[in-house]
Amino acid sequence: MPAHLAICSLRWAEFALLYLGMPLVICFCLPSKLLLPTLWVASAVVLVILSRYYPADCPRLDLSASGRHLVKVLLRFLCAALLLTVMLWHHDPNSLLRILRHNPTLWSVIMVAYPLLSVLPQGVIYRRFYQARYAPLFGTHQRLSLVIGAAVFSLAHLTFRNHWALLFTFIGGLMFLSTYRTTRRSTMANIEHALYGDFIFTIGWGKYLYHGTQALAEAATTM
Repeated sequence: MPAHLAICSLRWAEFALLYLGMPLVICFCLPSKLLLPTLWVASAVVLVILSRYYPADCPRLDLSASGRHLVKVLLRFLCAALLLTVMLWHHDPNSLLRILRHNPTLWSVIMVAYPLLSVLPQGVIYRRFYQARYAPLFGTHQRLSLVIGAAVFSLAHLTFRNHWALLFTFIGGLMFLSTYRTTRRSTMANIEHALYGDFIFTIGWGKYLYHGTQALAEAATTM
């Protein structure tokens, strides 16, 4: 087998193990309390690989691309927030602002913990690493690699075992990866990811990511 084909095959095997195998193991074999530790271990391994083979793609705080992109992100978020609110009002009005109304302490923990404990490692694995190492497998098919990136991001939320979690994270995956590709910086995509995640927990859709809420609360309260 030619060397380039062997490398390509190995890369596809890596892709399958990380983005297909790991979510299935987490969903069917691990208790929910191990979700965040597993995510952080995986992101630590990914960071080592990034620093060794893709130093230009290592995460860094860089707001140089923020101006016009931030306006676009915020306008899109405002439209999405309105749509999500109307959807929940029709689907389950009793869930509107449930956590904020009944457990403001938990809500406060989630607002801080979610961006730090969940968004950051997901950004490393599903945007930085995916784009650097696996998106090239799709060649010039940029739209296909975007859709696949969103699909594996959605699959990572299979552990919540409901279609709402998969749907929201697929759409979010499209937006966040697209933002990362446009800016080539993690900061803006992570801000966007945090905005949507915190809003979903605030407005009431967070019950469909309940295990994530529970794990975040437990992790944050033990820090």
